[in-house]
Amino acid sequence: MPDDEKMSLNEFHKKMAIKTNGGVWSVLDKDAPSEEELGQALEMAHTSLYHWRQIGKPINIARGEYMISRVYSHMGKGDDALFYAERTLKLTEEAEDKADFDMGFAYEVLAKAYVAKGDKRNCKKYKEMAQKIIDTLGEEDKKIAQGELDKVKC
Repeated sequence: MPDDEKMSLNEFHKKMAIKTNGGVWSVLDKDAPSEEELGQALEMAHTSLYHWRQIGKPINIARGEYMISRVYSHMGKGDDALFYAERTLKLTEEAEDKADFDMGFAYEVLAKAYVAKGDKRNCKKYKEMAQKIIDTLGEEDKKIAQGELDKVKC
């Protein structure tokens, strides 16, 4: 950012929320992220959520909770992953401004959390719920959501 670029506090929060959220994806998209990379991804996910809490809408906060759950699932920390996944679902259900894909991602993150906990029955349940929603999405959203759901191995 140039030294002479000025932004409001809200603009700063939004910029940081988006930037740190994007940084998490670059780690989760790796085949085998290191423990250090996952630790940094967790820090970025919490940072993103912090900034969204300052200026975001309820759905932004739900998406922030989602990202934290995703990182915990990657780390194999099932209890933590499930805690944030359940919050994601609750916030997404309550959000008036959710997109068509948000409920699918809420179910997908629950399935991933149950994988981390070793609970195949609940993993399959939420994976099926996510699939039903993904099947109704437009082509671009469907491709992205399906790509994430296909990574869930119950």
